Amino acid sequence: MVASPVRPEEILTLDRLEASYWWHVGRRSVIRALIESFASLRPGARILDVGCCTGRNVALLSAFGQAFGADRSLEALRVARSRGLDGRLVSAAAEGLPFREAAFDLVAVLDVFEHLEDDVAGMAEIRRVLAPQGVLLAAVPAYRFLWSEHDEALGHRRRYMASELHQKLNRAGFSVIKRSYAITFALPLILAFRVWRGLFPPAGPLRSSYVTLPAWLNSAFAGLLSFEASIMRGMNLPIGTSIFVVARRA
Repeated sequence: MVASPVRPEEILTLDRLEASYWWHVGRRSVIRALIESFASLRPGARILDVGCCTGRNVALLSAFGQAFGADRSLEALRVARSRGLDGRLVSAAAEGLPFREAAFDLVAVLDVFEHLEDDVAGMAEIRRVLAPQGVLLAAVPAYRFLWSEHDEALGHRRRYMASELHQKLNRAGFSVIKRSYAITFALPLILAFRVWRGLFPPAGPLRSSYVTLPAWLNSAFAGLLSFEASIMRGMNLPIGTSIFVVARRA
């Protein structure tokens, strides 16, 4: 059970873009909305971000309790420590977490399961470190037909259907309480872009396909995803490029 590694240069690209790129800004809106609407965390809750990468989401999760991060990449942990998170980070893979059973009230696994050779085993390990009735917040990329060099550059092994992710979480001992696609508004644009890149692949080594947008358009896209986040508080979106799930340890 070995996770596909993210190359150091992709981690540095992520660190450069996370603060302002619409996808990351909007995704943080979704994370906040789902935690506020479905997690019901007690004061002082213990929270773990598995696959924390640059640590930016550890900082976000700290608004809801005592947040810690785990990642197998030494480069990612180096970047995360530069945010002042040293002492709250551990070097570990999702399949083998160095924590006692039932140690956390919430575990966030944001775009990590697609990297694991055995994702169900990874889910079972997440369940082990969750307290009874503890909450899992997970995000994964959607739809195999969206597979592109972006996935290959980031070390993905798969993309998901929502029903597939739901079934795997059930097998691992979770009860799903919220399941929704997201980034619905951008699905036609992203599909068209990836078809075009498939027909006319760029020269050179594989790399993630972030598209630099004008500032006004980047801000508009972030706003649209924030609007989706507000919708997801009360309903599920039927299509999108990502899938978000909230589940409890059964």
